[in-house]
Formats: sequence, structure tokens, C-alpha cells
Amino acid sequence: MITWHGMEVKVASLSDPPLQLMCSLLWELYELNFCYELLMLDRVLAANLWSSDESQIGHQTLLYSIFPGKSGLVMWSESLPQEVWQLGMCAPDIKVSLPYFNNFCELLLTWPGAPTHLWTPTKLDG
Repeated sequence: MITWHGMEVKVASLSDPPLQLMCSLLWELYELNFCYELLMLDRVLAANLWSSDESQIGHQTLLYSIFPGKSGLVMWSESLPQEVWQLGMCAPDIKVSLPYFNNFCELLLTWPGAPTHLWTPTKLDG
């Protein structure tokens, strides 16, 4: 038996893995890929904010605030929820996704040539 995010899976079943296991593995891979690609892109476009320890800590905190848990780019740092698409920027509820979206916009503002319409955070106004 192996355990993946609380799921007990028989090793023998891995030749035809359960659908829930495949979905959670793929989600983890896609999410990590996005996180690390965004990190590398940010390190290039906002290199000046990664140059000193003091500015790096603040900027890194901003980057991590885009993702649920704000735990950084660490695999398996939190248990995988059953409804992963209900968190962060991909949440179907705008009240849940909006803070992550605004944090993402704030990060983009640190990049050269960021559009000026990102200067004002998006608000719920009905």
C-alpha cells in the first residue's frame, strides 16, 4: 500500500490506477509547474526585487500569497482538498478568488511594462 494525500492505494492497482489518484497526481503536477514557471518568470522580470535579502523576503511573500495556504512552493505542504478547483484564483466563488487575483495583479505590477489598469485592485461592488 502507498498513501497519497490520505488515499490508500494498492501498488498492484497502479497498472490501472484509480481515477481519483490520477486526477490528484495530475493536478499536483500542473499546479507545481505553474508555480515554478511563475517563480522563474518573476525572478527574471523583477530581478531587482530578488537581489537583496530584505526585498526578496517581501517579494517572495507576495508571490506566495497568490496560492492557497501561502505556504510557498513546497510539494505536499498541505493536504489535497477533494475539490481543488474551489480554491485560489480558480475558485468559482468570486469572493474566494478575488483576493488571490488581486495579489496576482500586484505581483504583475512589479514587472516592466505592466498595464496601468492593474494599479487599482478589483473590488466587489454588486
